[in-house]
Amino acid sequence: MEDQKIKNLRINGMGQAAGGTYGKIGTDGIATLNGDTVCTTLTSNGTLKVKGSLQGEQLRANGKFNVEGSLAGEQLRVDGGMKIEGDLRAEHVDIHGMLTVGGSAFGETLETDGGLKLGGNAEFETFKVHGGFQVGGMLNAGNLDIFMAAVCRAKEIGGERIQVRKKLSTRNLLALFSPSLAVRLTADVIEGDDIDLEETKAEVVRGNSVRIGPGCEIGRVEYKDHYAVDPKATVGNSIQV
Repeated sequence: MEDQKIKNLRINGMGQAAGGTYGKIGTDGIATLNGDTVCTTLTSNGTLKVKGSLQGEQLRANGKFNVEGSLAGEQLRVDGGMKIEGDLRAEHVDIHGMLTVGGSAFGETLETDGGLKLGGNAEFETFKVHGGFQVGGMLNAGNLDIFMAAVCRAKEIGGERIQVRKKLSTRNLLALFSPSLAVRLTADVIEGDDIDLEETKAEVVRGNSVRIGPGCEIGRVEYKDHYAVDPKATVGNSIQV
């Protein structure tokens, strides 16, 4: 039985190890894991490359972290820059830097005060942003709280409750995206039950209760119960359905 005990892995300085199943993984410096890796916890300080997929309960990236496959975990915290070339599946995602995902992202909660770039879709129960994001596909969440400090984009946005605001101070996070672009949310379609928008550009906004606040440019609003528009907003047309 003792021989079957899962071993821990520690890499200090520059080193590499084979993929496989581990307990705790800790790296300080420049490290490489060659192959699919499963662990209980992983903490990376410095630079880490995983040449395969990664699965763990608690994963933390301090510095530069690259996963060539997909990542699955319970808790993921990013302090620095992380790139996942496949999909991300994590119950709780906490970003204090920049997370780039080539595929889609799924989970319970995602919170960021940094930046997020997704090539595919995002599906979370709670999605809180204090920064910026770019979602290539659809962003779908039960509750969306977006406080923009950088460019925010998604092809389509869907949710039960959607609130969009612009943070007063943007100087710290604009460099994550392009400082030449206006800080606003852009989407083709935004659809939800309770929608409250500011500084948003969309072709269609569709919901039960809709508030179009200052700085918005909306092509068409479709609402069921309640609709309000700020004088500093532009709306092409609105209809009650």
